[in-house]
Amino acid sequence: ESDDDVKLMSLTDKPTSAITHSESEREVLAGTKVEVELLIPGLCTMEVRIPRESTILTVKKFLVKHVNDNLLRHDEHPSEVAKAWLVLAMFGYDDMYDIPLEVEAVELKVQLERIKHMFGLGARLKDGEHHVTWNERCRFALVIMSVIRIPKVPSSKSGEKMDVDKDYVDPAKRPDQVPWTFVHEERPNAPATLLQNTLRATHLRAWDFVTGESLASQLPIIFSFAEDPRDKRAFMMVSRSANTLQQFHAPGEGDILGMGENAIVHRVQLSYTRGDGGHRDERWTRVNVGLENEKPANKSSNKNKGDESEEDWDAAVKRPFSLGKMLVFLQNSSEAGLAKRLRLANLLNSDKRVLYFYGLGLGLSTDAYNEHQYKFELMLLARYCPNFSTYTMRVFMEEYVTVPSRVTDEAQRLSLHKMQSQFSITSVKVFLVSLLNAFRDLTLMGVQAFDFNHLNNVLVSRDYQSVRLIDIDGNAQGSINYPSLKDTLANSDRSHSPTKHPPQKPSLDVDLNILLPSVIEQLILGKGRGKSFVSNKRSEIWRAPEEEGKAMIRRILMDNFYPGVENQETEGALKCKLRKHVTKVAEWFYAMLKKKSPWVNWTRDIYDAMRCIDHIPIS
Repeated sequence: ESDDDVKLMSLTDKPTSAITHSESEREVLAGTKVEVELLIPGLCTMEVRIPRESTILTVKKFLVKHVNDNLLRHDEHPSEVAKAWLVLAMFGYDDMYDIPLEVEAVELKVQLERIKHMFGLGARLKDGEHHVTWNERCRFALVIMSVIRIPKVPSSKSGEKMDVDKDYVDPAKRPDQVPWTFVHEERPNAPATLLQNTLRATHLRAWDFVTGESLASQLPIIFSFAEDPRDKRAFMMVSRSANTLQQFHAPGEGDILGMGENAIVHRVQLSYTRGDGGHRDERWTRVNVGLENEKPANKSSNKNKGDESEEDWDAAVKRPFSLGKMLVFLQNSSEAGLAKRLRLANLLNSDKRVLYFYGLGLGLSTDAYNEHQYKFELMLLARYCPNFSTYTMRVFMEEYVTVPSRVTDEAQRLSLHKMQSQFSITSVKVFLVSLLNAFRDLTLMGVQAFDFNHLNNVLVSRDYQSVRLIDIDGNAQGSINYPSLKDTLANSDRSHSPTKHPPQKPSLDVDLNILLPSVIEQLILGKGRGKSFVSNKRSEIWRAPEEEGKAMIRRILMDNFYPGVENQETEGALKCKLRKHVTKVAEWFYAMLKKKSPWVNWTRDIYDAMRCIDHIPIS
């Protein structure tokens, strides 16, 4: 054997069978290329030669083209990779200690820092782009979410040079994508067929938006789905089997926190992973990762006690119902993009009135009607807080106006009576101030809009004193875009205005004209009275003469918030003070309801609304 053959064998760990070397082999010998392992989860593992020094995007193009040419185009239904994530790991490290090379999950700067810190790979700036120096220990995973169907065409010839930049169009933006699924049939008493052997692990994976730190669910978890996104019941099942056949429990046993039109939310426990496998204990499935020492999780740490990176994640995991919904929600202007923005601006969320987002996760799901068919999904992970849990503002308002005497369950009736009796005028003001301050926090964090057309986007604390906003995509309007002076002057020129007016002052784009007045009316008029009472009294107050309308409001306020006071033998001065306070509240409520001065435009934006709520009289 020649010296080149010996060198090639040492680099690739494969015997050379040909006297002449291909161009790719010569590039490995010359050191311009390196052979790495590529895992296509659900399919197989391949060896691919990539440029030793190249950008992350270039490597992804090489790997995608290799998968297209050698796998997907030869399938019964030929296809090409569309939406996929590239994840980097290294030989000698735990399989769950890795980093996604995707800007959706982690910013490029953080990716490069993590690559250097975790694996010792160097990077330098070349031609205005960051080039990473890869080595033979690199192992990549190309996780395919969607593909594009293509007609059968001849594959690339062996040894043909890859021109990955020629006429490159990002397939992830194509409208004709379809979900990519793979088939795996498990059999009893046949360990080689277990799903854990097809993949490195069936744990849900996640990465922190800010630090890029790697996490995994403490237990294996596989979700369920249906091809029809309207079949929401099919998305509720979960399997947590480890090293055995997958067992999907009946709907409702998947720690479901909520379900909307576009997604379902599960509760999942996650933990930070370590390169030496030290995170693994009795809760984790064992895998052979080739580590020198597999040790149990070390509960002690050099980090300060209370450091968030040492804590487990109790996460609310949001899964879109379809590929189309997932692709939309991953956009910069949609929910996942804004979630990353909010996380990066978390210092402006000190009062926690906006949901705290951890990062994006990658999970596996199976067809509810064909448990041998699997696919990968991208999910958004937020902090789960038991104090808020699934208690939405819609549920709170329904309980607030419920007539306790109509509730048959005694425990529920007593709970409602306690909540309503303790909810004072001051409680009303505290609740509304928290809601409007949450809207202001979104503005501070640069979010353009919030969908306040229903009350399921707001969570209420169990003490009813604070709220937390969720679903912050704002109809995919993204971040605030303040018009430039040039655009302003151009618009003024087109309008032929004699004076050049600046644009309207920016504020959160949220509709306060429909739900907010209704919420205030129910809080003031409807405590324990029912929605029909609120509707009828509002109409009567609206049609009545001003003084008569205010008198009706005073009577309702006394009945709702100061029941029995008129009949008690109370000192005259105290009763006079109470009547004066109720009169002030009635004056405020009447002006707000009829939009009279000074509250003519109080629903125009959040700042006018805050001024209005600030002036609710309290005793």
